[in-house]
Amino acid sequence: NASPEQAGEVHTFVREHLKEVYGHDSAEGCRIIYGGSVKPENASMLVSQPNVDGALVGGAGLDPASFYEIIARTREAEV
Repeated sequence: NASPEQAGEVHTFVREHLKEVYGHDSAEGCRIIYGGSVKPENASMLVSQPNVDGALVGGAGLDPASFYEIIARTREAEV
């Protein structure tokens, strides 16, 4: 699993590469989603990182209470 800071660094690298290849507007229009392990405990820290536009929720989404907490904490981070 990547730390939130590592995820932010990689997402920034991807965004910069997209800018070089496709231009600023196209790169800024892309949503870059974190695909690693997302849990209620790390969801808000992940999505608050630069260029992390969301998260792909895997196994944690199978438990309704856990999935709800991920959504709630993600929404708090966006405010």
